[in-house]
Amino acid sequence: MPQKLNHVCYLTQAPGPYREPLHEVLSDRNKFTYSVVYCAKLEPNRSWNLDFGKYSKYFLSEKSKTFSHNNRNVWALLNKLNPTVLIITGFSPTMLYGVIWTILKRRKLIIYNDGTYLTERNYSKIQKLNRWWVFKFAKAYIGTGKGSYDLYRSYGVNHEKIFTSCLCIDNSRFDNQPVLEREFDIMYAGQITERKLPLFFADVAIKLKQRMPNLKVLIVGDGPQREDLLNKLNNAEIANHFTGFLDQKTLSAQYSKSKLFLFTTMNDVWGVVANEACASGTPVITSMNAGVANELIIHNKNGYILDNDVDLWTENILALLKDETLLAQYYNNALRLVEPFNYKQSADGITAAVDFVIRKV
Repeated sequence: MPQKLNHVCYLTQAPGPYREPLHEVLSDRNKFTYSVVYCAKLEPNRSWNLDFGKYSKYFLSEKSKTFSHNNRNVWALLNKLNPTVLIITGFSPTMLYGVIWTILKRRKLIIYNDGTYLTERNYSKIQKLNRWWVFKFAKAYIGTGKGSYDLYRSYGVNHEKIFTSCLCIDNSRFDNQPVLEREFDIMYAGQITERKLPLFFADVAIKLKQRMPNLKVLIVGDGPQREDLLNKLNNAEIANHFTGFLDQKTLSAQYSKSKLFLFTTMNDVWGVVANEACASGTPVITSMNAGVANELIIHNKNGYILDNDVDLWTENILALLKDETLLAQYYNNALRLVEPFNYKQSADGITAAVDFVIRKV
C-alpha cells in the first residue's frame, strides 16, 4: 500500500503575479501534497489582474483594508487541511494563529521571510521580540539570499536550518533588445510613492539633463507622487514618456526600451523590478536599501550600488552611458547573472527545507 504523502501548507498574505508559477512547480513535484492559504485575495494599493496557477488555493477574505491581516477563520481551515508542515511568510496576527496551531497540533513550522538584516535592523523592539518568539518554534528557515541568512544568524539560528529560495520571475518572457539601440536613457518602474524615491529619481534626471541635453526618460507605473514627479521632469524640459500602470503582460516589453534602470528606494526587501530589468539586459543602478544589492545586482558587473547622493548617481550614470563597450558588457552580465534566479531554484529551496523538517524527529 503506497505511503500517504505529507501535506505542506503555505500561509501567505495575498497572491502576487510572480509567485503563481512557483506554487505550480511545488504542486507538480509529487513529493508532498501542497496547498496555499491566502489571507486575502487582494491587498490595498494593488491593481494586479492575475491568472491563477493550477494548484490548491484558499482565500480567508476577498479584500483586505490593511497589510496586517487578522483572519481568525484560519484556525478552522488549518483544522480541515491538517497539514504536516506549515510555512508562514510573515508575522501578522493570522500568521501567529498558524504558529500556535502548529504548537498545539505538534506540526512542523517553517519560516519564509524575505527580509534582510539591513532592511530589518531598525525594527522596533516589539517587532524583534515577535520574531524571537516565533523563531523559537520553527524547525527550518527560508530566505531569499545572503541578506536573509545574515538576518536569521543575528537571531541565533543554526546555519544548517537555513535554506535559500530566491525571488524570481519568468526570465524568458522579457525582451532584451540591443542596449545601444534603445530609445530611452534611463527609466523609473514601480509604484510612484514616497518610499520609492521618485523625486530623487527626478533630481538625478535634472542633473543629467545639464550634461546630456537630449536625455530621454521612461516612467512606468503610477501612484500618489505621479504629478510631483512629472512636474519636475516637465519643468526641467526633460523629454519623457509616462505609461501609467501596466499589467505584467504589457510590462515585459518596457525595460528593453531603456539603456539603464534606476531602482531608487528607501526600503525594499528584494525588488523584483531588478529581476525584470536584468532579464531585459538592462543594467541597474540602486542602493543598499534594496535587497537585490550584492545578491542580483553586483557593483561594477551589471550595475552600481551607490549611496543616495544625486551627484554620485549622476557621475556614474554619465560615465556608463558614454562608455558603449562597458554598457554592452553590463548588458551581457545582467542577462547572465539573472539566469540562476528562476522557479526551479526557488522551489528547490522550499523542497529542501520541507525534506529537512520531515526527516527531523
